[in-house]
Amino acid sequence: MKKVTSFLFASLLITISCHSVNEHIEFVDEELMIAVPSSELYARMRGNPDGALLVNLHGGPGGYSGIDIKLMGPGLEDKFLIAYLDQRGCGKSLECKDISMLTAEQYVEDLDIVIDTLRNRYQKEKVSLMGTSWGGMYGFLYLLMDQSKVNAYACIDGKVNSHYQNHSLIDYELKLINEFLNDEMTEERKNELEKIQRELTRIKESDFAQFHTDVNRMKHEFPPKLGFNAYFADTSKIISLNDVLADSALMALMKYTKEEYLQVGEKAEVVNEAFRNTPSYNNMNIESELSRITTPVAVIQGEKDFVVGVKHAQLIYDALNNLTENRKELHILPNTGHCPAIECPDTLKSILVEFFEKYPAGKPNGK
Repeated sequence: MKKVTSFLFASLLITISCHSVNEHIEFVDEELMIAVPSSELYARMRGNPDGALLVNLHGGPGGYSGIDIKLMGPGLEDKFLIAYLDQRGCGKSLECKDISMLTAEQYVEDLDIVIDTLRNRYQKEKVSLMGTSWGGMYGFLYLLMDQSKVNAYACIDGKVNSHYQNHSLIDYELKLINEFLNDEMTEERKNELEKIQRELTRIKESDFAQFHTDVNRMKHEFPPKLGFNAYFADTSKIISLNDVLADSALMALMKYTKEEYLQVGEKAEVVNEAFRNTPSYNNMNIESELSRITTPVAVIQGEKDFVVGVKHAQLIYDALNNLTENRKELHILPNTGHCPAIECPDTLKSILVEFFEKYPAGKPNGK
């Protein structure tokens, strides 16, 4: 990982709160732009300034943090100060046209700058992290670079072994196809299944180098034809683009206009394609390195999460073999897919509150 030099205490812009950080206030709600190499990252700061500082790492690569204010904020913001960070090129952060800067290494450097900036601004000795999906791996990548600034970490439906992730979904879909082909069906349906089977076999035998199109087919195109949803156990809870745009209260909470929000998707596609067409990202495997982690970790996953593979949380928990059982947790959420913040928000928040309250602000690693 590249070392952070002159950017450690970057300038902050567009601060909308006029309160001094030394004053006691009941609730913080401010927007920051944090300078990082060749860009600026957006962070929405909300919550209790006296609580532990939690940095939220959204999924993707290419996601955004705005909707997490609604999904994860209630129940957390009264106890903690949360930094809803938009990663490089995402959400309200500056657009990134230089794809050479869209790498895991650069993102880790960015996060180190963000953490130092927020620790300095809010006078916190350490931060805690919570990362969802890609954000789950992102958090672990940061810990493997530097654990000294992190009090505790919650990995929510994250991954650490891309080989396991990719093959578990392919194998599950191939298994379903083989079961279907044993039943009677129309010739048209048989041809459809056999075509998907050939495509999955091709993808499985590839090196996942140009993976952007293939992974979207695996996660979005093929599952409906095979009778399941890779992301949701309860598909009635899916939040669509139109749902968000039609929710004026949510748009106001996130501080987005319709035009701004539509740009989020365009920016997301650039970031996601840059990562997904990079073989090193698609084949990233840090499972064996997790033994180096001594920071307390909570591993949380929906039992029906086919996106990362239903046994990925157990794999992560077992790989954290340098943590005693009282410093690591495993939570498998029943009847839940890849998005517990949507499908079982109350359960998720209860787990997060209980976990992070064990490691309060100002006490390194809860000691």
